[in-house]
Amino acid sequence: MARERLKKEELDRLLGELFGERRLLMYKLTRVRDAIAELKKLRTTKEAADDATTGIESKRGPGRPPGSGAKRAYRRKPGRKKKRTVVGGYRLNEWDRMIAGAVKGSDRLLTKQDLLTITKAWAKREHPKMKGAEVETRLTRTLQKLAGRRGVLGQHRTGKMRGVHYGLIDWFFHGKLRQEHKGKLVMED
Repeated sequence: MARERLKKEELDRLLGELFGERRLLMYKLTRVRDAIAELKKLRTTKEAADDATTGIESKRGPGRPPGSGAKRAYRRKPGRKKKRTVVGGYRLNEWDRMIAGAVKGSDRLLTKQDLLTITKAWAKREHPKMKGAEVETRLTRTLQKLAGRRGVLGQHRTGKMRGVHYGLIDWFFHGKLRQEHKGKLVMED
């Protein structure tokens, strides 16, 4: 009996607190609504005063094109600018696909020199008028693009030789070569 009475008193106390909280929130809500209404009224009176000082009537006459008169400055939406997202990923060109395919086809990490021999053979077939220096320049640009902003290839620096080894990004975790793919690193002595 005493427990039931304690539970009932505790429930009454909690309900009283909740009703008090509700009353306080309703009071705050009415204050916010009043402030919004007052600001809207100030804005409309300010716009009317601005129109009166610039000589622009609020209504356009018949046949008058929209936007004639004083132009209003473009205003961005408030808040942080949205980051552009690309739907479906980046489209790769033929050079990108060839280099990514060479790395995937060899199933091992390749240096730039390895990729250069593959690229020269490919360019001889596909772009016979290209010179060796042009092919090397194009390879360098493509490797920078794929290993950088496109995120198709990852780079692994061994420390035992100059340069980096390039592999598919799936073989890496936070920029480091995964343990299960260490066997794909083949170095010539």
